[in-house]
Amino acid sequence: MFRLEDLSDFVIYSNLVTSRRDVQRLVNAGTLEESYYALDKAMSSPTELHKVAFYDYFEDTSWQLSDLPFLKFYGEDGGYYLTSSIYIACYESICNASYHRTMYLSPRKATLRIVPRHLHYIITKHFERGRDAPVALVLGVDPLQELAAALSPPLGVFEVSVGAALGGSRQVAETPLYKIPVPASASVVVEGTISRNEKAVEGPFTDMLLLLDEAREQPVFNVEAIYASKSRPPVVHAIVPGLWEHQLLMGFPREAQIYIEVKRVVPCAEAVRLTEGGAMWLHAVVVVGEKCSEGDARLAALAAISAHPSVKHVLVVDSDIDPDNPLLLEWAIATRLKAGEDLIVLKNVRGSTLEPRAKNGIGDKLVLIAIKPRKEDPSKYKRVAV
Repeated sequence: MFRLEDLSDFVIYSNLVTSRRDVQRLVNAGTLEESYYALDKAMSSPTELHKVAFYDYFEDTSWQLSDLPFLKFYGEDGGYYLTSSIYIACYESICNASYHRTMYLSPRKATLRIVPRHLHYIITKHFERGRDAPVALVLGVDPLQELAAALSPPLGVFEVSVGAALGGSRQVAETPLYKIPVPASASVVVEGTISRNEKAVEGPFTDMLLLLDEAREQPVFNVEAIYASKSRPPVVHAIVPGLWEHQLLMGFPREAQIYIEVKRVVPCAEAVRLTEGGAMWLHAVVVVGEKCSEGDARLAALAAISAHPSVKHVLVVDSDIDPDNPLLLEWAIATRLKAGEDLIVLKNVRGSTLEPRAKNGIGDKLVLIAIKPRKEDPSKYKRVAV
């Protein structure tokens, strides 16, 4: 934790999660696999929320955006940002909570990066009715609610209910102006509208691949009121772009999706990882058991791509290879892969817009099957213990 000299009222914290074990402990799981299923169960069985009075938990402030700790993380960044900003928006009975980086423009204006997912759907519905979209930006919520906001449940499943199912706060308070349900555990709530007409340049910004995401026009967030928690000093989570915490919050929920889908399709699969070298986004490793055939290995790789379409390369290895050891992963490629038989190239497939070799998110994917040939003597491929 630290304080900024000119924003001494704010406590800024970072490195909430720095390993898979941190996430495992956060969801009170005994094993990594149990944590995957905990996330899946919370999304399929969200907990009913309990409404509380807004002003029992929050108070009005005279703050403007210039009073909040917008930070510049890298010299190449195009502006000052909030990186843990969670936006909550509703349309009719559908509510959504999701992360969107927020770039400072002026004391009452910011711009946020919006991709075609659930927030985009909700604000578009408001725009179609000829009105700006009311939203609430929340900062400093409890850790389980932060984790839930990084998940991708189906449209209509409110991430705050998912966070409650994980063990986070069940209490929500409706904002005074637009009656948006926000976690009562939030430290700061910023209420306003996303403009249907006004746009501004957002970026460039350092993304999770430690590449510079391009500058583009994005909608403007017009602030109408800022509220602070009555129970504690204002705290804000500073997620450093591209480092381990950023990768975990973004990638761990996708790793869980891959594991569950791969195990459903190929029961003899044993483990999955999204690797640090691939920013927990583009590179996946699937571990298969000795009873898995070459066909099972190929199917497991395709299931991984289906579960997380942003993945670019999938490596399948045997259970004697530690998926967390890059040396052993490379050794498996060196000793067990035959390029003419064990590579699968999928051309012009939808992937990640972050991937620089893709065009508008369309690129190639590669599957590498680095397992012992099932019809050969396995002792030929056994690594000698050092």
